[in-house]
Amino acid sequence: MYTQWIENCVVQRVSVRDGLVLDLDDYNEIVISCPLLLTLPATETFPVESVRIDPLRITLGERPLLNFAGAVRTKAWSDDDVGLHLSFSRGHRIDVDPDAEQTAWELYGKRHGYMACLPRGRVRVVRHDVPEDDDATIVNSATHH
Repeated sequence: MYTQWIENCVVQRVSVRDGLVLDLDDYNEIVISCPLLLTLPATETFPVESVRIDPLRITLGERPLLNFAGAVRTKAWSDDDVGLHLSFSRGHRIDVDPDAEQTAWELYGKRHGYMACLPRGRVRVVRHDVPEDDDATIVNSATHH
């Protein structure tokens, strides 16, 4: 889809305000408001592990798991089910599914535009760095009506 503009951006800061907020370089920001699946990379003592986190209710024990500031966004995509998938240079991965009742995720790019997964899997895209004919308005996912 349209998430390529955040590939190769460095995570400047990870914060919690109205969801999980990833501030990226080049004036980009990702806000995740629905439960996400965080995949942690393997370490010397632990294998790869996946943890479900509700970004509106992050516990003190979960906060250290989100310490990937300085990592580079290596891959970003939104698939046919309009889930958001983010991979990072240190091996972390975030997957967010659409939600029936609330906006699941939003992507803001000062130089590029805006993209959000609205309730029921509708995606809103506004681009100001591509010709107007290429700008999508609302994309309905066939599986989320």
